Amino acid sequence: MKPNVVVVTVTYGKRWRLLNKVLTKLMKNSLICEIIVVDNASDYNIKNKISHQKKIKVIPLKSNTGSANGFKSGILEALKNKDCQYIWLLDDDNMPEDFALNELLNHYEKIQFNNPNDVFALLSLRNDRKEFILSSKYGESKRFFPLVNSFLGFHFKNIIGKVIRKVTKRRCIEKNIKSLKIVQVPLAPYGGLFFSKNIIEIIGLPDDKFYLYSDDYEFSYRITKNNGKIYTIPTSKINDIEKSWFNVKARGFLISLITSKSDMRIYYSVRNRIYFENKDLVNNRFIYKINKLFFIVILNALTLLYNKRERKQLILKAIKDGEEKNLGYNKSLKM
Repeated sequence: MKPNVVVVTVTYGKRWRLLNKVLTKLMKNSLICEIIVVDNASDYNIKNKISHQKKIKVIPLKSNTGSANGFKSGILEALKNKDCQYIWLLDDDNMPEDFALNELLNHYEKIQFNNPNDVFALLSLRNDRKEFILSSKYGESKRFFPLVNSFLGFHFKNIIGKVIRKVTKRRCIEKNIKSLKIVQVPLAPYGGLFFSKNIIEIIGLPDDKFYLYSDDYEFSYRITKNNGKIYTIPTSKINDIEKSWFNVKARGFLISLITSKSDMRIYYSVRNRIYFENKDLVNNRFIYKINKLFFIVILNALTLLYNKRERKQLILKAIKDGEEKNLGYNKSLKM
């Protein structure tokens, strides 16, 4: 019996050029029984664009409710499809390679056969997600994701490690790795996440109070919290047509926070990450506060260097709101 996969994607603004390429590719795949496009108040009529495609279902939203509510709405719609067995989440610029879905299904069946009682999800490997690529390259993920008690991904242990390597002149030796490996990761982005529809009964739906940013990590981390596993499948490849804002020119995350032109991106990414960390990733408040102190010192220095005092105040407000659990849409910020 052929497996039935429902694809869920969320789009907004003027992104038909990207979405159209992805939909055209997905329509060619017979394993996909339905494609759900959540229209987060796009600047054009998506239904008119795809009216001839019966496999595509558009869920129009009256306003841009963010990625969290977008994917929540899409997953809810997917669950209404009686034929749906699996759900594959994709961003509207995620271009899967030809056999990306086949690879997910093949590995899902193997893992399920060997571990029938396991709760798990799979993740396609995206070309602009460095931490996931490195995890698959080296066969372990721990050193490529922020340590527990990190503050916005910053941990003083990382600095100590770098200093020791400089003083002792030790370097990480590049291994001659012939192929990428399947590896377990603690969390995942929406784009490329593949799971059985039954997992929603365990982990629930995305939290729409996040609005934008970190909602995907909080949602997927619930799998890990429930003693489940997320595996990257390197043979299931996705190419991002548009690069993520924090990856542009390979700048560090903190530099991107300071130099990005979008106050909205900065506020939500910082606020939501702080909320997520405090809820799920902190087990030692003392160490967390030390890391926060280091972060604030570095932030003060960099915002002074870049003459970005207003940006510093925005970041500090986002930190405060995250700590105080003030989530939801912030009307003072524009898209």
